[in-house]
Amino acid sequence: MLRKLCFISAHNGLSRGLASCLVICVFAALSLTAGCAPKKEIVRHPEIEPYTGQVTVEVLKRSIGFREIKTIKALTDVRVFRNGVPSGSFSGVLGYKAPDDLKTSIFGPFGLTVMEMLVSREILQVYIPPRNTLYEMLSPGISLSSINNGRFLYVMQEEGDFHALYAYNAADTAEGPIMKYLFDRTYLLNRKIIVYRSSEEAVTIEFGNFNGKVPEQTRLSFSNGADMEITLQEPEYDTEIPGGYFSEIEHGDKQVLPFQELLKRFAPSR
Repeated sequence: MLRKLCFISAHNGLSRGLASCLVICVFAALSLTAGCAPKKEIVRHPEIEPYTGQVTVEVLKRSIGFREIKTIKALTDVRVFRNGVPSGSFSGVLGYKAPDDLKTSIFGPFGLTVMEMLVSREILQVYIPPRNTLYEMLSPGISLSSINNGRFLYVMQEEGDFHALYAYNAADTAEGPIMKYLFDRTYLLNRKIIVYRSSEEAVTIEFGNFNGKVPEQTRLSFSNGADMEITLQEPEYDTEIPGGYFSEIEHGDKQVLPFQELLKRFAPSR
């Protein structure tokens, strides 16, 4: 009941290859504003079987993200760190509907909303209520299930215990990789994503605590010294989500800025 009430409350109150990581980077907006829900037994997905087929670029592309999961509903715990020192703790709710719709709300002390994020094929929006500021990007070209963008060249290679998939700008491969995905050799689970900026590692995203094929814990490390740990609590899979939950955040009297303005706040330290 708690899970359903939180989810409904959030509903009512509430490009490249690089674009696929912008969703993750948005969580760093929480540090502009610097709780855990009760837990209950979680119904686990059946254990996944080891992958025994041929590993190809297309197979790895299909293994990115949530794979065949249709919907996810979950409470979230978020912990923020600065140079390894805890600097904030938040709770929230998350909803996902395949292939491209995701909405999350993050709550601060006393249940006040400190951030809302909406991702769809049409728009990417991040709203910071304490500042009444809405950041948005039209047609971001994000896919949360896998990357199938013909503008990119994908190269596979073996690296230690992992299969590695690199994404390059097909028009200029000399600029270096844009993204790197690492998959374990046994199950092809997407264990890590590295995001590059000017050929340097800007963000590292590590996944763990897999429930079947879905990672229920995500650890993000930014080159500016910020780290974030996001844990799903009481997740539900392939259950109904009201269609209106993924409606665009209205402009109203909000200050509306380009999404790039948000990213500038978290540029890598030099």
